[in-house]
Amino acid sequence: MLIVKKYISPLAKKLIKNDPLVKQAYDEIADSIVRNVSPGQDIFILNNTKKSANGVGPVKERCYELLENTYGWFREKPLHYFHNDAKKGGPIDVYKEFSKNQHIIRVGLEFETGNISSAHRSMNKLCVGLCKNELDIAFLMLPVLDTSYYLTDRVANYEELFPYLEPLLHHYPFVVFGFGAERYDKNAVLLPKGKDGMSLRTIRKWKTKNT
Repeated sequence: MLIVKKYISPLAKKLIKNDPLVKQAYDEIADSIVRNVSPGQDIFILNNTKKSANGVGPVKERCYELLENTYGWFREKPLHYFHNDAKKGGPIDVYKEFSKNQHIIRVGLEFETGNISSAHRSMNKLCVGLCKNELDIAFLMLPVLDTSYYLTDRVANYEELFPYLEPLLHHYPFVVFGFGAERYDKNAVLLPKGKDGMSLRTIRKWKTKNT
Protein backbone atom coordinates (compact mmCIF):
# COMPACT_ATOMS: atom_id res chain seq x y z
CA MET A 1 0.00 0.00 0.00
CA LEU A 2 0.96 3.61 -0.20
CA ILE A 3 1.10 6.18 2.58
CA VAL A 4 -0.83 8.80 0.66
CA LYS A 5 -1.39 11.37 3.41
CA LYS A 6 -0.26 11.85 6.97
CA TYR A 7 -0.68 14.17 9.91
CA ILE A 8 2.17 14.44 12.40
CA SER A 9 1.59 16.71 15.38
CA PRO A 10 4.39 19.06 16.50
CA LEU A 11 5.08 16.93 19.59
CA ALA A 12 5.21 13.78 17.50
CA LYS A 13 7.63 15.41 15.04
CA LYS A 14 9.91 16.38 17.90
CA LEU A 15 9.86 12.88 19.38
CA ILE A 16 10.45 11.17 16.03
CA LYS A 17 13.41 13.46 15.38
CA ASN A 18 15.02 13.23 18.82
CA ASP A 19 14.09 9.82 20.25
CA PRO A 20 15.42 6.75 18.38
CA LEU A 21 12.81 4.49 19.98
CA VAL A 22 9.96 6.67 18.75
CA LYS A 23 11.56 6.78 15.30
CA GLN A 24 11.74 2.99 15.39
CA ALA A 25 8.03 2.77 16.23
CA TYR A 26 7.18 5.16 13.40
CA ASP A 27 9.28 3.17 10.93
CA GLU A 28 7.78 -0.17 11.94
CA ILE A 29 4.21 1.07 11.49
CA ALA A 30 5.05 2.75 8.17
CA ASP A 31 6.71 -0.48 7.04
CA SER A 32 3.58 -2.49 7.86
CA ILE A 33 1.69 -0.22 5.47
CA VAL A 34 4.11 -0.16 2.53
CA ARG A 35 4.78 -3.91 2.76
CA ASN A 36 1.06 -4.70 2.74
CA VAL A 37 0.61 -6.11 -0.77
CA SER A 38 -1.98 -8.26 -2.49
CA PRO A 39 -1.35 -12.04 -2.34
CA GLY A 40 0.98 -13.09 -5.13
CA GLN A 41 1.70 -9.47 -6.06
CA ASP A 42 4.41 -6.97 -5.22
CA ILE A 43 1.94 -4.09 -4.84
CA PHE A 44 -1.50 -3.60 -3.27
CA ILE A 45 -4.20 -3.92 -5.94
CA LEU A 46 -7.83 -3.18 -5.11
CA ASN A 47 -10.85 -4.37 -7.05
CA ASN A 48 -12.81 -1.33 -8.24
CA THR A 49 -15.77 -3.07 -9.84
CA LYS A 50 -18.23 -1.15 -7.69
CA LYS A 51 -18.60 0.88 -4.51
CA SER A 52 -18.02 -1.02 -1.24
CA ALA A 53 -17.02 -4.18 -3.11
CA ASN A 54 -14.19 -5.16 -0.76
CA GLY A 55 -13.88 -5.92 2.91
CA VAL A 56 -11.31 -3.92 4.87
CA GLY A 57 -10.64 -6.68 7.42
CA PRO A 58 -8.00 -8.51 5.34
CA VAL A 59 -6.08 -5.26 4.86
CA LYS A 60 -6.01 -4.69 8.61
CA GLU A 61 -5.08 -8.30 9.29
CA ARG A 62 -2.05 -8.18 7.00
CA CYS A 63 -0.78 -5.04 8.75
CA TYR A 64 -1.29 -6.69 12.12
CA GLU A 65 0.53 -9.83 11.04
CA LEU A 66 3.49 -7.83 9.79
CA LEU A 67 3.71 -5.92 13.06
CA GLU A 68 3.21 -9.04 15.17
CA ASN A 69 5.42 -11.49 13.33
CA THR A 70 8.16 -9.16 12.12
CA TYR A 71 8.42 -6.65 14.95
CA GLY A 72 6.86 -8.29 18.02
CA TRP A 73 3.82 -6.06 18.52
CA PHE A 74 0.83 -7.31 20.52
CA ARG A 75 -2.87 -6.86 19.85
CA GLU A 76 -5.81 -5.88 22.01
CA LYS A 77 -4.03 -4.09 24.87
CA PRO A 78 -6.57 -2.82 27.45
CA LEU A 79 -6.15 0.60 29.00
CA HIS A 80 -6.12 0.49 32.79
CA TYR A 81 -8.23 3.65 32.81
CA PHE A 82 -11.17 1.67 31.47
CA HIS A 83 -10.64 -1.10 34.04
CA ASN A 84 -10.29 -3.67 31.24
CA ASP A 85 -14.00 -3.28 30.46
CA ALA A 86 -14.52 -3.46 26.69
CA LYS A 87 -17.79 -1.56 27.07
CA LYS A 88 -15.87 1.41 28.46
CA GLY A 89 -13.65 2.20 25.53
CA GLY A 90 -12.24 -1.15 24.53
CA PRO A 91 -8.60 -2.20 24.12
CA ILE A 92 -6.07 -0.59 21.83
CA ASP A 93 -5.76 -2.49 18.54
CA VAL A 94 -1.97 -2.91 18.55
CA TYR A 95 0.59 -2.06 21.23
CA LYS A 96 4.32 -2.30 21.84
CA GLU A 97 6.80 -1.17 24.44
CA PHE A 98 10.20 -0.08 23.14
CA SER A 99 13.04 0.01 25.65
CA LYS A 100 16.75 0.74 25.81
CA ASN A 101 18.87 1.46 28.86
CA GLN A 102 15.78 1.78 31.09
CA HIS A 103 14.20 4.25 28.65
CA ILE A 104 10.73 2.96 27.75
CA ILE A 105 8.35 4.20 25.06
CA ARG A 106 4.77 2.87 25.05
CA VAL A 107 3.10 3.01 21.66
CA GLY A 108 -0.54 2.44 20.72
CA LEU A 109 -1.95 2.00 17.22
CA GLU A 110 -5.56 1.93 16.03
CA PHE A 111 -6.45 0.70 12.52
CA GLU A 112 -9.84 2.21 11.73
CA THR A 113 -12.27 -0.06 9.88
CA GLY A 114 -15.55 1.45 11.10
CA ASN A 115 -17.52 4.57 10.25
CA ILE A 116 -16.58 8.14 11.11
CA SER A 117 -18.07 7.84 14.60
CA SER A 118 -15.85 4.82 15.19
CA ALA A 119 -12.86 6.81 13.95
CA HIS A 120 -13.54 9.55 16.50
CA ARG A 121 -13.83 6.93 19.25
CA SER A 122 -10.50 5.45 18.23
CA MET A 123 -8.87 8.87 18.25
CA ASN A 124 -10.40 9.70 21.63
CA LYS A 125 -9.34 6.37 23.11
CA LEU A 126 -5.74 6.98 22.10
CA CYS A 127 -5.92 10.49 23.53
CA VAL A 128 -7.16 9.03 26.82
CA GLY A 129 -4.15 6.70 26.83
CA LEU A 130 -1.87 9.71 26.36
CA CYS A 131 -3.66 11.85 28.95
CA LYS A 132 -3.61 9.08 31.55
CA ASN A 133 0.09 8.38 30.97
CA GLU A 134 -0.49 4.91 29.57
CA LEU A 135 0.92 5.82 26.15
CA ASP A 136 3.85 7.98 25.09
CA ILE A 137 2.83 8.34 21.44
CA ALA A 138 -0.25 7.28 19.47
CA PHE A 139 -0.84 6.27 15.87
CA LEU A 140 -4.03 5.96 13.82
CA MET A 141 -4.32 4.61 10.29
CA LEU A 142 -7.29 4.65 7.93
CA PRO A 143 -7.87 4.67 4.16
CA VAL A 144 -7.92 7.80 2.05
CA LEU A 145 -11.17 8.70 0.30
CA ASP A 146 -10.36 7.17 -3.11
CA THR A 147 -9.53 3.82 -1.53
CA SER A 148 -12.34 3.82 1.04
CA TYR A 149 -14.91 4.11 -1.79
CA TYR A 150 -14.19 0.49 -2.75
CA LEU A 151 -14.01 -0.84 0.82
CA THR A 152 -16.74 -1.74 3.30
CA ASP A 153 -19.72 0.60 3.13
CA ARG A 154 -19.32 3.82 5.15
CA VAL A 155 -15.80 3.03 6.33
CA ALA A 156 -14.19 6.25 7.57
CA ASN A 157 -11.55 7.96 5.48
CA TYR A 158 -8.64 10.30 6.15
CA GLU A 159 -10.21 13.32 4.46
CA GLU A 160 -13.35 12.93 6.57
CA LEU A 161 -11.35 13.03 9.80
CA PHE A 162 -8.75 15.58 8.71
CA PRO A 163 -10.59 18.79 9.77
CA TYR A 164 -10.48 17.59 13.38
CA LEU A 165 -6.81 16.59 13.52
CA GLU A 166 -5.00 19.89 14.00
CA PRO A 167 -7.50 21.44 16.47
CA LEU A 168 -7.77 18.31 18.60
CA LEU A 169 -4.33 16.66 18.34
CA HIS A 170 -1.99 19.64 18.21
CA HIS A 171 -0.91 19.22 21.85
CA TYR A 172 -0.59 15.42 21.74
CA PRO A 173 2.20 13.22 20.32
CA PHE A 174 -0.03 11.79 17.58
CA VAL A 175 0.45 10.50 14.03
CA VAL A 176 -2.34 9.71 11.54
CA PHE A 177 -1.61 7.78 8.34
CA GLY A 178 -3.93 7.80 5.33
CA PHE A 179 -3.19 4.74 3.18
CA GLY A 180 -4.23 3.94 -0.36
CA ALA A 181 -4.09 1.26 -3.02
CA GLU A 182 -1.24 1.33 -5.50
CA ARG A 183 -3.46 0.20 -8.34
CA TYR A 184 -7.15 -0.36 -9.04
CA ASP A 185 -8.20 -3.27 -11.23
CA LYS A 186 -11.67 -4.67 -11.99
CA ASN A 187 -10.09 -8.12 -12.37
CA ALA A 188 -8.45 -8.12 -8.95
CA VAL A 189 -9.64 -10.64 -6.39
CA LEU A 190 -12.32 -9.17 -4.12
CA LEU A 191 -11.31 -8.87 -0.47
CA PRO A 192 -13.75 -10.85 1.69
CA LYS A 193 -15.90 -9.14 4.28
CA GLY A 194 -16.48 -10.31 7.84
CA LYS A 195 -14.65 -10.84 11.12
CA ASP A 196 -11.53 -12.96 11.21
CA GLY A 197 -11.81 -14.11 14.82
CA MET A 198 -8.19 -13.37 15.65
CA SER A 199 -8.75 -11.00 18.56
CA LEU A 200 -9.30 -13.57 21.29
CA ARG A 201 -6.11 -15.38 20.39
CA THR A 202 -4.04 -12.23 20.54
CA ILE A 203 -5.66 -11.01 23.75
CA ARG A 204 -4.53 -14.25 25.38
CA LYS A 205 -1.05 -13.71 24.01
CA TRP A 206 -0.85 -10.26 25.59
CA LYS A 207 -2.17 -11.47 28.95
CA THR A 208 0.13 -14.48 28.96
CA LYS A 209 3.13 -12.30 28.23
CA ASN A 210 2.32 -9.87 31.03
CA THR A 211 1.20 -12.11 33.89
